Amino acid sequence: MKITKLSLTNFKSFKQEQTIDFAPVTLLFGPNSVGKSSVLMALFYLQQILDKGQCDPQRIEALGSKLVGGFKNLVHRRNLKESITIRIEYDKGNRVGNSYDFLADLLEEDELDVRISSPVIDVEKVTLEFVISWAEQHQTAYVSNYKVWFDGVEIAEVSSDAGLKQPQITSLNYLHPLLLPEDHDDWLIDCFDSDLPIHNGLYDKILDLKGIYNPTHREIAQGADVPFDGDDEPKVFTDDCFVSDFHEAINDERDIRNKYESADNLIVVEGETLIHVPIGIEGISGALPPLGRKLKSSLSLDNEKQNEVFVELLSDILVAPLDNLKKLLNDSLCIGPLRGIPDSLHQPNPYVEQKDWHDGLAAWDVLARGDSELITSVDQWISQDNKLALGYGLAHKVEQHFEELAREHPTGALHHAEMKLEELISEYANFSAAVPPDYFPESKYSYTLYDLNNDMPVTPSDIGVGISQLMPLVVAALSRNKGVIACEQPELHVHPRIQVAIGDLLTQTGRATNFLIETHSEHLILRLRKRVRQTTDEELPEGFKPVDKDDISIVYFEPSDEGVIARRIKLDEDGEFTSKWPQGFFSERREEYL
Repeated sequence: MKITKLSLTNFKSFKQEQTIDFAPVTLLFGPNSVGKSSVLMALFYLQQILDKGQCDPQRIEALGSKLVGGFKNLVHRRNLKESITIRIEYDKGNRVGNSYDFLADLLEEDELDVRISSPVIDVEKVTLEFVISWAEQHQTAYVSNYKVWFDGVEIAEVSSDAGLKQPQITSLNYLHPLLLPEDHDDWLIDCFDSDLPIHNGLYDKILDLKGIYNPTHREIAQGADVPFDGDDEPKVFTDDCFVSDFHEAINDERDIRNKYESADNLIVVEGETLIHVPIGIEGISGALPPLGRKLKSSLSLDNEKQNEVFVELLSDILVAPLDNLKKLLNDSLCIGPLRGIPDSLHQPNPYVEQKDWHDGLAAWDVLARGDSELITSVDQWISQDNKLALGYGLAHKVEQHFEELAREHPTGALHHAEMKLEELISEYANFSAAVPPDYFPESKYSYTLYDLNNDMPVTPSDIGVGISQLMPLVVAALSRNKGVIACEQPELHVHPRIQVAIGDLLTQTGRATNFLIETHSEHLILRLRKRVRQTTDEELPEGFKPVDKDDISIVYFEPSDEGVIARRIKLDEDGEFTSKWPQGFFSERREEYL
């Protein structure tokens, strides 16, 4: 799963809604203090809401417990009368993700009457919107509104008032393509054969039933009224009219009479009633349902089995997308602008957490317990001339059960110090025939930094600051295979030649991650543009993967009286900008030449 879009309204320096389009490599450019880091903060603020229900956090844990000072410091201009809106879109890819569809396939068709497949399984693109508001009565922030779109079409909405009473499903799009029962066409024919009241303006050429037109959620809500061809009088929704048997099953008129006494509980459009009885649900922090389990709701149908299946269906619509987003964000990390350097007394942490990445020290901890594949790949990226070429490598150390080897195979026992992997393999080859293969999987690999120019081991504190500042991004890029890898200013203290090579690190590792890079580096973007052009001209160096123009999203932020403005600067097939860079592209260079 990958994030494809993030929209922010009234968050930090963002006032009017601004959308950041994500790509495998997303670069955030702009002046200092304009709001680039706020994009990263919004992601992990949302994670903390989903993970712990904290809409008013003092600190953002994933950002190294960064102090933010609660909702009042997150809402634009600290205006507690305004609400923050965060909309996020993610692509499921080939993954099924979480689902609560347990019973439907186990029951016979006559036990259900209405059969709908799990929408969260069939959907490809999910969009979630969260409106976070301030509850003056409780002196806290809460989710006042939560909406879900499947494949670009709104499917459901949950609302909560400032009193934080029971939230309700206030909108459900019964004619969403993924909520139409399997036999919907037959049901529709039966409706007309029996002259049941139905909103005849919702379908195009309904009499011949060819190419049924499904109305949008907005059309239903507005009570669209288009007459039939012929003499029939147009009709509108009434309190005994339904648009599908699923709609009818959930909003049975008996339940309306039994549970709701006031017409205020119904959606009234121009004097006519569109039936949707709000469904109360258990919530946390307002309109957010508890994650990781089926929805608890007020839905109570006469058919108990059908009721349970419909609860599972609502859980797939409202809870499963949150579960999947939470997992995606939990698998993400953010490397801050100031990375620590482990000293000689540093003891590797065997239990690396998300927050440990912010100061970069997690990278050294991951290396300390890394396998041979990771150590080799990091060694290649930092040492080889066609990669970063930092002048350093990683030497392997192997801890083998030598006492046991010496006891059973005296001639095969090794006494070795730190060595490059190639030397290690060569020495093993001399006695491999005398040592059973079962011993080799028991080897434990560790590493030491190696100075290639002086042929000697070194510690992280012995090398240049720029090298140690870049290592966390290198290790993250080569050890992570999911989520978002965010990094603020990876070019800090790094030579321009290495800044250029960072562009290849972001496109050539072959990992299933999104890179979200906040940067000021002109050199980094020059390499990316070059690789796009080389891909088009089929001039890529041997062994390099193609880089398409759509693999890169460049977003420029600039301040305005109405808050920060985010503009995507696209590339064409030749790596050229398709639109002008605001105020020129790094125009300082030209000004200094004059």
